[in-house]
Amino acid sequence: MKPARRAFVLALTGILLVGCGPAIPPAGNYATVSGQVVDAASGKGIANATVALNGGVLSAQTDSGGNFHITTVPTGDWDYTVSAQGYNSTGLVTNVAPLSPGQQFVITIQLYRSS
Repeated sequence: MKPARRAFVLALTGILLVGCGPAIPPAGNYATVSGQVVDAASGKGIANATVALNGGVLSAQTDSGGNFHITTVPTGDWDYTVSAQGYNSTGLVTNVAPLSPGQQFVITIQLYRSS
């Protein structure tokens, strides 16, 4: 293959591959959501609770102190649900302030024991 044609084919291939990457926002367009899930009566952290964001697209389990940390959360509107064995789920919570790029949102979520 002639050098000019080879350069053209490589350039064209490079241009085509640029559009084939995953459709995720640049790193600067993410926020972080972290916090603690606590027992509403005692205020103690709840271990192994599941915190699910944006319809379950992102999720985390709480540690032994009830703490969680979720990175790369897309900015803008978001929602969450929280559940733990022996507790009532929060249901879908949608009235949360929109997230900004680079924001570190910290929240405390109370769960009530199921009867």
